[in-house]
Amino acid sequence: MEVLLFRALKSANIEGETAAKVVEALEEHIDVAIGQANKALEAKLDGIKMSVDAVKAGNEQMRVWMVIITSILAIIALLGSVASVVVQVLK
Repeated sequence: MEVLLFRALKSANIEGETAAKVVEALEEHIDVAIGQANKALEAKLDGIKMSVDAVKAGNEQMRVWMVIITSILAIIALLGSVASVVVQVLK
């Protein structure tokens, strides 16, 4: 694009140095605009990453609670079995 713009400016009888400065200024403007657009996208991606990390942390916490609850249920079942055996032995 820069070469086409430079050639167009030259064909419009704009001096080479001036045409080069115009092209350079346009390049800088485009770089700034792209940088600003990227910042907005990066912010959105950071927000999504934070959400995903929060979900992962929640899943990990839920897994820990499931292990605890399952262990408690297993202990209660074991105690019930032991209690049945003790009752049978005492009869």
